[in-house]
Amino acid sequence: MEHTNPAAPRAANARLRLSRILAATAAVLLLVSYLLGPLFRYKGAAGHETEINNSFEPFALFELGKDEQGRLKEPTLLTFLSGYHSVPVWRVNLEAPQYPKSVFPDGIPVFFNLTWFTGEVQEMNTINHYVGMRPMEVGAKIERRIVPLVYVLFFVCLAVFWVYRGPLWWVFGLVPALMPVYFLAVFSYWLYWFGHNLQGGAFTLKPFMPTVLGDGKVAQFTTHSYPHLGFYVLAAVFLVLILAILVKRRGLQEAAAAAPSPAQAA
Repeated sequence: MEHTNPAAPRAANARLRLSRILAATAAVLLLVSYLLGPLFRYKGAAGHETEINNSFEPFALFELGKDEQGRLKEPTLLTFLSGYHSVPVWRVNLEAPQYPKSVFPDGIPVFFNLTWFTGEVQEMNTINHYVGMRPMEVGAKIERRIVPLVYVLFFVCLAVFWVYRGPLWWVFGLVPALMPVYFLAVFSYWLYWFGHNLQGGAFTLKPFMPTVLGDGKVAQFTTHSYPHLGFYVLAAVFLVLILAILVKRRGLQEAAAAAPSPAQAA
């Protein structure tokens, strides 16, 4: 007669509980990336907000009122649901002779949030126009608009991952885990598009690929392109969910091994 280790089911259940805790942690991190942007809001050289620009273009469902200066009115539920408060994911600084080091030590900064751009966007657009590149607001309009729907999909996937144990269960953890990969793919594509769809500027540039990560050069301007806080949050989501998948896989294997065989059940 075959005997199973009585501790095996407990170990399997412990691993499955741990995978659910990790999935819940990933959900919290996703909420952080989507809602806590105001804590990291950029202040200009004069100490005031400079994010008045046209890059936030949500679906009509999320149309938000603005004040006379073009800023969104006091935070409402819609401002949080729309992704307006997402945490900056990437930062690009541009050094130019007209921006003194005493004011902008690393050059003028712009921040790539999930749904819009913040920082010195108008100044960056001025430089873009000078070298023949299009305004930042042109880029990734559809991708930025669907971010709220993407996050809804992620939370649905995590809910399914929490309870589902059938075929391809791991897909429901992997889809939200790959958010930093999705961002880098979209970011890289649109940098390529901007560098290869030039308009007439103050001088002629050959099509080029702007620097995705690291330091680069555009004409006489120096750029610095690096991850910002939001990307590290998304990277943490990736690591936590990959770990949750591995732990759940081991737990399911142990649960299957501990289950009584048909002969034992008889």
